[in-house]
Amino acid sequence: VDLYDAMVSYELGELSSSLKGAKAQFNINNIADTKYVASCAGDSACFYGVGRTVTMTVNYAW
Repeated sequence: VDLYDAMVSYELGELSSSLKGAKAQFNINNIADTKYVASCAGDSACFYGVGRTVTMTVNYAW
């Protein structure tokens, strides 16, 4: 199974000096929303992996 993820981040201080120390990050996991078996516990208890997830975070360090 092929799973693809992507991440883009940007230092917001590049836009304005008042934003120095701030960073925005955008993540996508399992871009194609692939259905796959992540694990099995025996012959009859298998579990699917997580589908597509999208997150955005903003961090500030001072």
